[in-house]
Amino acid sequence: MTPPPYVLSQGVLAAIGNALSQAFTVGIGTSHEANKPHHEARPRVPSVRQRSKAQRPIEGHARTIVEGRWGMCEFTGKCANIIQSWNPAVLGLLDSLPYDEEVVVWGRRWIVKTSTLGERHGYGVYACEDIIVEDSTSCRREGPTLFPYGGPIYKRRHWNMKLTQHPEWKTFALEMDTFAGSTRRHNDGRVIDGDPIRSGNIAGFINSTMGTQPKRRANCEWVFVEGPLPAPYGQTYHEDHCLVIATRTIRSGDELFTHYEWN
Repeated sequence: MTPPPYVLSQGVLAAIGNALSQAFTVGIGTSHEANKPHHEARPRVPSVRQRSKAQRPIEGHARTIVEGRWGMCEFTGKCANIIQSWNPAVLGLLDSLPYDEEVVVWGRRWIVKTSTLGERHGYGVYACEDIIVEDSTSCRREGPTLFPYGGPIYKRRHWNMKLTQHPEWKTFALEMDTFAGSTRRHNDGRVIDGDPIRSGNIAGFINSTMGTQPKRRANCEWVFVEGPLPAPYGQTYHEDHCLVIATRTIRSGDELFTHYEWN
């Protein structure tokens, strides 16, 4: 005998329908947050620290190309950022020094041509007029001023950083704080870059008497001086500088010699 069909009451059917409705709503991910009004996303403004960091140049990508005695040289990274430009006019020097032509530097005539010491020494500086120095030892550091030793000045640590990329630069530089009269400590020392020597730095062509055969006598020296340059070249203040001073009489046609160690 077939049993009679099971008939659900209206209350049970309503409960089942309500449960199915809630299950369906949760399944499609609907929530009460969906009813909130939608706002457009505003662009994020970086903080001051982030902006300064973004604007800071990347040292690893910095590049500077300069001309030296051995051609064009490239400096990179932090070293590229410390390379200084050189303006010879600041010290009353020429923008460039031609070879085998008379030039006037600080009111005196000079000529740069092949040195009497031979090819190893390259060029030398020759006087084109007499420069008289009184024959007295007391005048050694009081002789006539010839011209300054010109070039950009670097802190010692920056100079050493420069040499790590181009060691050949050390062959022509002047450590200005090793002279008598300088009060700077060794760690605070500075170096005058004499490269390229044709850019106004006529002192760079003065050759040393060290090891010369026959032995040459020095007729000038480099002297450390505190304070600005003498008139009319001292309009721009310089805390100190190095000058070339005549130590004995120099005749027209004589090559300038001083005494220093060189590599």
